[in-house]
Amino acid sequence: MSHDTLPLIEDTALITACFQPIILAYKEIQTRGEDFTSGLFQELTPGQQALFAFNVYHTHVIKSQADFYWWSAYFLAQPARWAGLYRALRFFEDRATLPLVEQIESLLRQRNHPGNITTFDISTTDLEQDAELMSDVRPLYAALLEASEITLRGIAAYIRNHTEAFVDLH
Repeated sequence: MSHDTLPLIEDTALITACFQPIILAYKEIQTRGEDFTSGLFQELTPGQQALFAFNVYHTHVIKSQADFYWWSAYFLAQPARWAGLYRALRFFEDRATLPLVEQIESLLRQRNHPGNITTFDISTTDLEQDAELMSDVRPLYAALLEASEITLRGIAAYIRNHTEAFVDLH
């Protein structure tokens, strides 16, 4: 990325530009059957690690209420991923999305979700079949849509202030 481009690039585009090489490497490593977490992930800067953990979660949960519910449960069923999400939000000093992540965790745990990844039995259709669950998830998802804009602006600002940890400028 050029020095001239950085100030002109929109926040979401900046985040995508920093995330894209990491997710492509992740997919390549996973395709080879190797472990990204103990390999390349450890070579990333703390900021890149936080960006990866947040963005993987965010890109999935933002799509719909059902995705928010399912992907949150899926991450929660994997303690290392869930802890990574918390670390990422704290790294970026997020105060918008973090409380919603805490609330969806509380809701999922109240419903004894999920046991663990090997017994994961949550479905995206659960919301359609459970009106109470839908009524609990709906306001959290609506709040997430608003909060994620704030979080993304904060992450973009962090990247702009710590460019060397994310991109090579030329």
